[in-house]
Parts: sequence; structure tokens; C-alpha cells
Amino acid sequence: VAIDFTASNGDPRNSCSLHYINPYQPNEYLKALIAVGEICQDYDSDKRFSALGFGARIPPNYEVSKSGQTFVFNHMF
Repeated sequence: VAIDFTASNGDPRNSCSLHYINPYQPNEYLKALIAVGEICQDYDSDKRFSALGFGARIPPNYEVSKSGQTFVFNHMF
């Protein structure tokens, strides 16, 4: 599973964005991630699978990852 963190997805603070973070309900992208995760987990014995991200500002320098460059999402949180 890979998650797109690029700015082209819109500002999550803007209620017009599909990525809007509503404190009361999940947005469409979170619903999609949950649905994909529920399917993928059944294909792994411990129900854990890798997740990658791209386009995010990642520590320690908070520079945007380069085009095509991914990072392992699971180990960051």
C-alpha cells in the first residue's frame, strides 16, 4: 500500500478538499485506506503489511521526498 502526501491533493484544513480532516468523520481517502487495509490484512498471517508514503515532508530536515522516492510509513509512527 502506498499513500500520496503530495500538495496536489489539497489542503487538509480546507473543507472543500477531499483530504479535509473532519474531526467528526473520516474523509473519503481514509475510508478507502481502511477498505484496502481490511482486504490486504487477510492475505498476511499476522494481518500486518507494509505501507509506503511519497511526497511528504519527512524528518529530520522536513524536505519533500523526491519524485519516485518512497519512505516506509509503518516505522515512522
